[in-house]
Amino acid sequence: MKISVHPYFLEFKRPFVLAHGTRKGTQLAYVRISHEGYTAYGEASLPPYLRETYDSVEKWVKSQTDGIQEVLKSNPFDHVADIPYSSEHPTASAAVQSALLNWYVVAQGGRLSDHFESSESNPSLTLTLTKNDYDSLGEVLETAKDFSHLKVKLTGSYDDLEFVEAIRKKTDLPFCIDLNQGCSNKEKAISLITSLERFHCILVEQPLLSEDHESHYWLKQRLQMPIIADESIRSLEDLTQFHEAYSGVNVKLMKCGGLFQAKKMLEFNSTNDSESPFVKILGCMSESSLGVSTAAVLASHASIADLDAPYLNINDPFKGFQIVNQRIELEEPIRLKKGVNL
Repeated sequence: MKISVHPYFLEFKRPFVLAHGTRKGTQLAYVRISHEGYTAYGEASLPPYLRETYDSVEKWVKSQTDGIQEVLKSNPFDHVADIPYSSEHPTASAAVQSALLNWYVVAQGGRLSDHFESSESNPSLTLTLTKNDYDSLGEVLETAKDFSHLKVKLTGSYDDLEFVEAIRKKTDLPFCIDLNQGCSNKEKAISLITSLERFHCILVEQPLLSEDHESHYWLKQRLQMPIIADESIRSLEDLTQFHEAYSGVNVKLMKCGGLFQAKKMLEFNSTNDSESPFVKILGCMSESSLGVSTAAVLASHASIADLDAPYLNINDPFKGFQIVNQRIELEEPIRLKKGVNL
């Protein structure tokens, strides 16, 4: 068995504008497992606001070599508890788990989705745009024809409503707002969100700082619009402890540690005090088709799938994932593009 970690910089089509800054792409780490003539990959996405880095991923993965080798001796789907995992290294854990599962299905000639039950329902699908997409809005909206919703990234700044109004003049697609912790306090957040209601926004994600569960609860109690946790809820433990402060959660493999952890979060039954159902979004970070297609096997268990990352970059090294006519289409197993070497 040979396990290795490979850096890759994923470049955005246009610089990504968020409340905490603008960047041109995202550092990835690919975990590659070669064993018994078969090779498979797992992906770690490492945006700069996470505590994990390429070096920390490489170090942790190499420290798990013995455990990975042991799991490869049998069916990993039957020994989930033995798959290396660390709550301190959830992104690296997700990459190792994905590489192991992908290796097994390749070696068996099967598909990853064969091992995860589908609910046969189709989630709503979102396409992201930021303020840097304004001059290319026509191109974005052309791509959006295959999606059911837009996801608009705001920054908590003076021109947020102006940007939303400009989008609304161009399309009547329903949209979600993601503030990425952009509002400085709950009073500014409630003012902005109340103004957004007239534009037929369906939900707002992470308006306040991730640790400020109390203020998010304050907003939830005063607004009809659902308030969704992203950075505030990373794991099942977070979800169990803080779910009452929110109307829903965005579940991401890179936050929680992998498919099995994400599945438990999507199955979680909230004791939310609202009459409205707890909203479950299956999301992604800046990822290639490999990471997104891995998450996509759980998409039917979410009401919204925010899995548009392959449509936002220009150098995806993998292929096999696409969204057509508001449906996710997967070619399994996912594979490297011809001529690409990691």
